[in-house]
Parts: sequence; C-alpha cells; structure tokens
Amino acid sequence: MPLSKIHHTMDAVAAFGTGGTITEYTSGGTRYRVHSFLSGTERFFTTGDLTIDFLIVGGGGGSAAAEGAQGATGGAGAGGMVEGTSQTLSGGSYEVVVGAGGAKSTNVAAPASNGGNSSFNGHIGLGGGGGTDYGTDSQTGGSGSGGSEHAEAGAASTQNTYSGVTNVTGYGNAGGQGGNYDSVGGTVGSGGGGGAGGAGAAANSGTAAGGVGLANNFRTGSNVTYATGGQGVTGQTNGVAGGANTGNGAGGVSTTSGNNTNSADGGSGIVVIRYAIA
Repeated sequence: MPLSKIHHTMDAVAAFGTGGTITEYTSGGTRYRVHSFLSGTERFFTTGDLTIDFLIVGGGGGSAAAEGAQGATGGAGAGGMVEGTSQTLSGGSYEVVVGAGGAKSTNVAAPASNGGNSSFNGHIGLGGGGGTDYGTDSQTGGSGSGGSEHAEAGAASTQNTYSGVTNVTGYGNAGGQGGNYDSVGGTVGSGGGGGAGGAGAAANSGTAAGGVGLANNFRTGSNVTYATGGQGVTGQTNGVAGGANTGNGAGGVSTTSGNNTNSADGGSGIVVIRYAIA
C-alpha cells in the first residue's frame, strides 16, 4: 500500500480511551462510550485528543455513635460533586482516583471519618464530612456534616466550585443546625448533612432531611442521583449507610436508652468519563 494511503487510513481512525469499566449507549441520536471507575486508583489512557464529559463524586462521610441516655449525632455530608462538559483531553495517560466512603465510628468519644477524595485531570470531588457527637464540631468536606445535639452548628462545604473554569462546576453544601437535648426543651435531634444540591435541614424533633443530591446521566443515559446528605435524627434510630458509588452521606444515630453504636459507613464515590463515538 502506498505510504500516502497508509497515512490517510491512520488519520481516519478516531481516538479512543481505555481504562475502567467500558460500556456504550445511544442518547439523542449520539452513540457514547463510557468509562466508569468504581474504586481505588486506575489510569485512563487515550490514543489521541478527545472531547469528553466527566463526572467526579467524592466519598460520603460516615456516621458517629450516639452517647448517653439521650442524644443524636449529625447526618454525614455527601461527597463533593464535579461535572465537566465538552472538555478537550490530549492524548496520554491520566490518573483516576475514586474516594472510599467514610468509616463509621462505634466509639462514642470519636467522630466518624470523612469520605475519601475522588479526582481526575486536576479536578477534585472532596470527601463528605463525617458525623460527630456532643462536644465535637461538625466536620467540613465536599458537603459538611449536620450538627449534633446539643445545638451544634452544621459544617460548611469546602468544595471548589471551579467558577473560573469553562463548563466545569463543583457542588457542595453545608449541614443543618443541631437541636437541644430533650431535657433542655425546644427542638431536639440532629441536623442533616449537606448534599450536592442543597443544604441539610435543621433539627426538627423528627427526621431532618439530608441535603438533596443532583442527577447526572453520563453513565447510562438515564439520570442517577448522586451525593445526597445523610439524615438527621431523633428518638432511637440507627445509622443508614450511604450506598456504593453514590457519594451519599450516612444517616445520623440517636438514642433514648443508652449508647447506640449502630452507626454506618458513607457511600463510596465514582468517576465517569464519556465521549461521542458516532
């Protein structure tokens, strides 16, 4: 084959990527190839320039045990969420990190762990703030954890919004205010953890909703909601786990009859990269 024809054939081959779990779907008449990264550290490799969309979600925070005859720990914050569209990626190898969910604490004197950070191509979804008990400040993160009893403030989000980067947006919100102990009177219970789409609710003597998550369709073409904050609670309530690859914060823990150590882990994060192939 003449050299000129070989060069023409090579130029006609579109760039493609490798790494993660690879799937394809068609949406709106466009065929997409998707690389989903679900845990640990991997590499995404592209043979040439690609125009991609990406989703990054940090791990959600874990929840803390509740102490005493009455008490409630704040709902954990969700992992920070970052969305990018129409991003030009040069050919090469890129590290992809998926944050683990924050570990629960079953020690009434210790806060739960924040979720792990997720990252790709210089963008980071911070891990969500872990839940805390009485006497410990709520924890900041991608979204902040909710305030515990007695009247602890919810923590702020420290997620970068990427306001100076074209077509890239980071999302995170604060946790809700904690309430009083029953013996003090007034509103009781803990506040909900922050979510990607909104702040956690303040304690309300019932279930305080975690901040809402945000929907994204990059992985399958259908919307999936990620990064919901953990609920704040009162009464006798066990923690609710965040769920794998959601970035959700774990639900708070409360007790009316002695220490309740039935806390829960936060949801692990995820990184999704997609690009059009037809």
